[in-house]
Amino acid sequence: MVTIPLHLPPANFTASHALLGRLYLEHREFLLRLLLTQAIPSRDVEDVVQEVFLTAWRRLECLVTPEQARPWLVVIGLNRASNYRKLARHEREVFVGLAEDCPEQEHASSPDTLLQAMYGLFRLKRFLWKVGPRIRAVVMPYLEGRSIREIAEALGIKTKTAYARLFLARRHLQTLALA
Repeated sequence: MVTIPLHLPPANFTASHALLGRLYLEHREFLLRLLLTQAIPSRDVEDVVQEVFLTAWRRLECLVTPEQARPWLVVIGLNRASNYRKLARHEREVFVGLAEDCPEQEHASSPDTLLQAMYGLFRLKRFLWKVGPRIRAVVMPYLEGRSIREIAEALGIKTKTAYARLFLARRHLQTLALA
């Protein structure tokens, strides 16, 4: 029979460790919901919550009483969300599906076919960067073959809004074709 040893807290485990653990258990779910309302993508919310608690750990001495923890964490969370949005403006998205659509050199019938495919892919990526993120969120799934109804449900918008964004994308493509 294998016995699992009981691990005592480390010698340097202090009351501040216990306080941070308590704050984490009590306020984590609240911060997750708060950050989702602050336009943080669901894939990154956990990371931003961890950053909030890292900041809280660094500034734990600023917390006067544990009863004031929620407003204090809200301010830290809102600041972290603002920082996330500022940094996200300068990052580039990687469109996963577009890289696989490019024909391989061995499958291309000629270098001209490969060159045309690469140029078309370049123009599509450039177009997707020129349109805003809201239009891009509708165009990408539409290009993948999803219906407008599915796209609207996934984004939580009305179908008329999805149609309008697709119309704006088509109109933008027409203006690019004329230029």
